[in-house]
Amino acid sequence: MNNPITDHIKNHRSIRRFEDRPLPKGLVEELVTCGQSASTSSNLQAYSVIEVSDPKRKKALAELCADQVQIHQSPTFLVFCADLNRDRLAGQLHGVENFDTDYVEALLIATVDAALVLQNVALAAESHGLGICMIGAIRIHPKAVGKLLNLPPLVYAVAGLCLGYPAKDQQQKPRLPLETILHPERYPEDDQQINHIKRYDQTMVEFYSSQAMHDKDPRWSKVMAARTARFHERAELDEYLSDQGFHFKSSSP
Repeated sequence: MNNPITDHIKNHRSIRRFEDRPLPKGLVEELVTCGQSASTSSNLQAYSVIEVSDPKRKKALAELCADQVQIHQSPTFLVFCADLNRDRLAGQLHGVENFDTDYVEALLIATVDAALVLQNVALAAESHGLGICMIGAIRIHPKAVGKLLNLPPLVYAVAGLCLGYPAKDQQQKPRLPLETILHPERYPEDDQQINHIKRYDQTMVEFYSSQAMHDKDPRWSKVMAARTARFHERAELDEYLSDQGFHFKSSSP
């Protein structure tokens, strides 16, 4: 099925090496405007984007994000934040006292809003010939990131985005087979999913081996098992979200 937009989307790959070349004036504004066209829950627009181009500030952010080389090299680094502070201020204009952030729904709405904007910006950037790399590591040290970016209550950094001109093309990483993701009518039984995973493991063994990655055991299931066992390493985020005003009520007994 030929379509230039879907072809563009399916050609995505993360870029981790950038040319020492600034972005044209006005391009970041154009990209973020495209981001604003993303869907947003109830028109809350519960997100903010912080552009970081100052070398010293970007260096400090990179060091807080596992010191990744692509952050250092990218001429522009964008931080996408879930932001309910602006909506709180809007309520204050009308004397609204009850701002209902003590439920998971508040955090989810703002996080999903920010993620949708991030994806729109990424697609727009690639359409202009830029390379992008999303940075989830910005959540490793959320308190220090929040202080560096002067984030007020009810705001937190969801992800970063490196923007720049690719210095080296990156081989596209194979995704799970469609039948592993797209389910007709209902969720499949576990044995079906396991069969799909085992087949995908073979695909990723070939890919990771070609990239000299995960040489101990390049099966996707093994790599993901190790990654999902390390969520506790970002436990500071739980505390930070609470400090930022996201307090979740426990269920009734």
